[in-house]
Amino acid sequence: MKLDKFLVAVSISIFLLAGLFNFLYELYARSGISFDLTGTVVAGFLGWATFYAGGAGKDGLKKGIPANLSGVLWGVIIVLIWQVLNFNLFGAFLAVAVGAGMMCFQAHLKWFSFIPGAFIGCSTFFALGAGVAGATLFPAVIGLLLGLLFGYISEVFAVWIKTKVLRG
Repeated sequence: MKLDKFLVAVSISIFLLAGLFNFLYELYARSGISFDLTGTVVAGFLGWATFYAGGAGKDGLKKGIPANLSGVLWGVIIVLIWQVLNFNLFGAFLAVAVGAGMMCFQAHLKWFSFIPGAFIGCSTFFALGAGVAGATLFPAVIGLLLGLLFGYISEVFAVWIKTKVLRG
């Protein structure tokens, strides 16, 4: 088996940055600051995945940011529709049908064309509790954006590792 130097560099880069990301979150969580960001690391890893799934580089950011954020918005809309329909079985069907359908339909617009990114954003919102309040929305949005940023940094760092450390 021949190792791909760039893949090795990405592995090293993400090894270091993922550990750093979680470490910084733990420092923040233990600092006593009352602004609760529980779930930010989970959301961050989903944003990071979006970056690479979107093709990495500037394209990963251009596709990932609007897609992830629109997905969070559709998650909120799903919850609001379901709430209006008193959280019944029909409401669940209708709310999810509308949200999922619209995450696909919005792909007609160039900025929102990355359907998997929208589903990742929506899933992040639900994974963090699906609360239509800051306790869910802030960690979801902040985490997704940080994850996309860490994805970009990890790619730049990997290129540096490949050319300067692995020489190739």
